Amino acid sequence: MESIEEFFKESLRQHDFNTLKIPFKEETLDNFIAPFMIYLRELQKWNKAYNLTSIDDEREIVIKHFIDSLLYTCFIEEGNLTLADVGSGAGFPGIPIAVVRPSLKITLIEPSWKKCVFLKNIKSKLDLKNVEILQGRAEDLDEKFNIIVSRALWRIKDFVKNCSHLVKEGGFFIISKALKMEEEINEIPSNFKIEIKEFELPDPYDFAKKSKRFIIKINYAYFRN
Repeated sequence: MESIEEFFKESLRQHDFNTLKIPFKEETLDNFIAPFMIYLRELQKWNKAYNLTSIDDEREIVIKHFIDSLLYTCFIEEGNLTLADVGSGAGFPGIPIAVVRPSLKITLIEPSWKKCVFLKNIKSKLDLKNVEILQGRAEDLDEKFNIIVSRALWRIKDFVKNCSHLVKEGGFFIISKALKMEEEINEIPSNFKIEIKEFELPDPYDFAKKSKRFIIKINYAYFRN
């Protein structure tokens, strides 16, 4: 069986990284995936004691955590922006975004002490100078950011309601959803500005099988009133 490094490379080749605005080049692919391999090993090691994620299979981690997190960058332009990952857990999607977008200032917001300990370890291991970790609940914070992201922590309407106080003027939300997202989109008033990009995630053990993933952007300016 191929190594996990080769599997990750082949998984990356399944996507159009121009769409994702990621500096992906075949000749620098080894350097691109190197920090993710460190992340994977640390996640597996810590997961045994800290129960950080229900996903422990390395191929599933690559697809369902790493690749899935990188899809968020399709709506994130280059620039000196701030981003908050609400309910970051084991660092998804915030850490993968931080790895490929060092110009972003990323804050990981996580209420669990043990998960914050893990996040600090990963920040150190990967030397992520653009990452800050805050232990707490989004509802209790008063800092503001250009972009708020989350991985299906809430229904869309609840995500925006609970985090709207964190968004700077002109900022926006990004959330990832699967097939049932249409039901949640219908809960949002029609005057809100929503953009959706559709992707296909390959099965970890059969690239011929695909699952739909929708990355949804909600503009804050349309949500305030």
